[in-house]
Amino acid sequence: MKKIFFSIALMLLAGSVSLAQQRSLWSFNYLMSFGVGEQADYIGKGSFRGFGIDGRGFLQDNLSIGGTVSWEVFHEIFRNLPPQPFEINDPNSTIKGDITGVQYRYINTIPIMVNAHYYMGSDGAVRPYFGLGIGTNYTERRTEIGLTAFQSNTWRFAVQPEVGLYIPFGLSSTGLNVSARFRYAPKTSNDSLPISFFSLGVGFAFAN
Repeated sequence: MKKIFFSIALMLLAGSVSLAQQRSLWSFNYLMSFGVGEQADYIGKGSFRGFGIDGRGFLQDNLSIGGTVSWEVFHEIFRNLPPQPFEINDPNSTIKGDITGVQYRYINTIPIMVNAHYYMGSDGAVRPYFGLGIGTNYTERRTEIGLTAFQSNTWRFAVQPEVGLYIPFGLSSTGLNVSARFRYAPKTSNDSLPISFFSLGVGFAFAN
């Protein structure tokens, strides 16, 4: 998975470079994420293992388009749960039953999105912005109980509205990026759990 993540990140950044021939904004962000809705029912703990890369090219002084890729990991351990039903299907038979034990639950998400942002203020000042990302979200969801594991791997449509601040360091081309995002990726035929969580990000940014 790590190789896939970094390969996608390099391709995304290369595309952003070609887009931003005149002006661009890049940011490398640490992400803290918190599930809501059905995702929070599955894993209630927040994720403090997230990293994202964002590249944007300016079409006008207040408008950019670009792309983003990130990686968020959710994990929680559940003890003293009642027996959980399970079902195994193969071409010849269907096996149903119940299983009990300590559960280890994981969600890994990797979005690949194009986005557009609108900025307030002017160059050299603090610039609030808001935008929307649209793309796909790779989701790996796994539940481990003893020696048994149930896993799904899916690609699904995703949207991600975002608000943030770009805070330059004086007159330099570098600064601080602070953002809040919400990602939603609906359930699929292979996974009945929708992905929905908020992320808070802070990172290093530079413009040219």
